[in-house]
Amino acid sequence: MAVAQIHQTYDELWAEWLKLKGSLYDPNTGLPALSAVMEDMRRRIEGGETLGLIYLDISGEDHLETICGWEVYERLIRQVAEALLDLKGRLLRTRDTIAVLGIRDDEFILLVGDEATGGLSERHLEEFRNRVVAELTSRLTVEVGGDSPRPLGIDSGACLIRVAPTVRIERSIYRSIDDAKAMCRRARDVAQPTRLGDLRRILDEHDIQVRYQPIFSLTDGTIHGFEALSRGPQGHVFENPEVLFAFAEQTNQLVELERLCRMEALRGAAKLAPGQRLFVNCTARSFSDPELLSRPVIELAQSVGLERGDVVVEITERTAITEWHEVRRALARLRKGGCYIAIDDMGSGYSSLKSVAELEPEYLKFDVSLVHGIDQSPIKRNLLETLVGLAAKIGALVVAEGVETDAELQVLRAMGVTLGQGFFLGAPDALARYLPA
Repeated sequence: MAVAQIHQTYDELWAEWLKLKGSLYDPNTGLPALSAVMEDMRRRIEGGETLGLIYLDISGEDHLETICGWEVYERLIRQVAEALLDLKGRLLRTRDTIAVLGIRDDEFILLVGDEATGGLSERHLEEFRNRVVAELTSRLTVEVGGDSPRPLGIDSGACLIRVAPTVRIERSIYRSIDDAKAMCRRARDVAQPTRLGDLRRILDEHDIQVRYQPIFSLTDGTIHGFEALSRGPQGHVFENPEVLFAFAEQTNQLVELERLCRMEALRGAAKLAPGQRLFVNCTARSFSDPELLSRPVIELAQSVGLERGDVVVEITERTAITEWHEVRRALARLRKGGCYIAIDDMGSGYSSLKSVAELEPEYLKFDVSLVHGIDQSPIKRNLLETLVGLAAKIGALVVAEGVETDAELQVLRAMGVTLGQGFFLGAPDALARYLPA
């Protein structure tokens, strides 16, 4: 066989191996998929071992991927996998199995035997599940933006794998997984009415906290304006804005919640210095809300001293805009009322260039995923240079979001980025912190 043919055969075999490995092992965590451990499970059950199945689902945190980028979410998934592997030799035995459920690597399966649970009954398995979840939530936290770290959100369920002589073992395993998933759904359904009642109380009582994050000029260090960031009452699960807004969207309360947040943001903006602008967030759905610039909103803005041109409406790029005819009408109304338009999270969402063409924004806010580590990434610098050039051509100001280090700041300045916000420059806080007494 010629050398060229040997190399070709080797390359083909290697490609097939990588394809097979990719179907059996998750490339992010390195954990086996359920299909890769099915044969071992079948042998253990046929050998007379009773197995318990614990299902762990962190997909409730998948909004982090939308907010912070897929790298952040996949890093969280890897941390969960590492924490689970660390349980081997402590809670888990070496032979107990940790796997991901198919192609969704944010769903984990633990297969445990008698020794791990101290005698495999449903009660012991449930106690063991609680210990595993407690271990994970004590070790792993989620932190986004200016929010305080909170425990990782995990949905879980557990059940014994019950095998009937007339049913295939593999089918029994999949049915057990379905049972464990159903436990998660029931737990969420029980919590839903309570949370909905809490959200209604927050809306009725205007129980919203507003924090203001400064947007600095990167040329002279002055404060160009503030972005108003809203969250629920302190100590409540809705204090976390991700949870609050995600739940409001799930329960069709998002438009009402955004109305409240805009009004509270305006009420707190009375001490803005002349020329400083207030940035308020708005999703695509609420952008066409007829009350976005209603008379009460205008009167409130005037009562706190805001003038034409002081308010910038940020429309997020993470929500696809489908009703463009409604958006155009809202855009005309906002501009007639003296508002400026910003496209938020530029570079992370849907149809960015179409949004720029349709909205003709005065501000382009570049997503944190482009800014984070830009001092170490030539590709990110090239991407941002292209977007900065686009902003210059359409006459828009550039805002870099998520500036967290001096190295990032220096690169942004050198690239001609005019405005920036982030923890390195100033965290969200009460407005009084940043204004003269």
